[in-house]
Amino acid sequence: MAELAHRAETAILPLIDRDYVLYALPYYTNIGDTLIWEGELELLKKSRHKCVGVCGWNDYPAKPVADDVLILITGGGFFGDLWRNAWQGVLDGIKSNVNNKIIFLPQSVYYQDQELLQRDVQYLSQFKHLTICTRDTQSFNYVKRHFPSHTSLLVPDMAFCISPVYLQQWVQPSSEKTLLLKRQDKELANDDIIIPETNVDVHDWPTMESVTRSELWFYRIERRVASLRCRVPFLRPLMRRTKDWMYRRFYRRMMTKRGVGFVSSYRNVYTTRLHVMVLAVLLDKEVHIIDNSYGKISALYHTWLEDCEKISIFQPHN
Repeated sequence: MAELAHRAETAILPLIDRDYVLYALPYYTNIGDTLIWEGELELLKKSRHKCVGVCGWNDYPAKPVADDVLILITGGGFFGDLWRNAWQGVLDGIKSNVNNKIIFLPQSVYYQDQELLQRDVQYLSQFKHLTICTRDTQSFNYVKRHFPSHTSLLVPDMAFCISPVYLQQWVQPSSEKTLLLKRQDKELANDDIIIPETNVDVHDWPTMESVTRSELWFYRIERRVASLRCRVPFLRPLMRRTKDWMYRRFYRRMMTKRGVGFVSSYRNVYTTRLHVMVLAVLLDKEVHIIDNSYGKISALYHTWLEDCEKISIFQPHN
């Protein structure tokens, strides 16, 4: 995995030639997107430029940043129309920054609606300094074909940049159980999955199924900060910075800790989520991938991980 981290650094670090903001951060319970964030922070530590602003996926600043500031959009699987609210937030969030240098960090790209695709192509055509990074050859070829006026790069997913040493602090002893990680959203391709294992636990990310005491306290404090931000105008800038600090300092680590502890506690893993695959690989687990609804997981596997002996594609039987 060190080779993939090096590829990402080689591709992205030379592009960060000025101070930057990091937008569209995952202030929600998807641990996979938190792992992307973790990898981005690890990579950005190696830049000589500094971060001058952040924001969550649905909370962009009202004022545009200065023209000489680089805008980084966090990576993920929301480029397109499947998770339109998140992607529309990106498009709306950068609308006042057509003169800025902008980098979409590694994305999976998927559109069902061709009319919406053409609308986005036209909208993004006004951004003359835009680089689109994709994390698999399927998305890369799609962007080259439909967004030809922009620079496009093929770059490994940012989660591969996470230091294994960082993850080891939360590793739990492995049981003899198998995990079937079965997502519970519209990307699930097959609801009736049968695997050739006994002693199986079936779960989605644990943060999507239950809330720990620490997480509950975090949400209570975050709601108070949000309330002050709404009710007291002169506190709004401070409360915004407080929220961003809380998510980076506490929430990010809570999500990562829980994800690592969860996946590491199983002997082997079957997964319908891309970043359970990535995390299992980083933790040296045997992992069997079950593709999502539009081939995102297999696309990343075929691009970067075919030589990894501990990963295989599993075709579920029903």
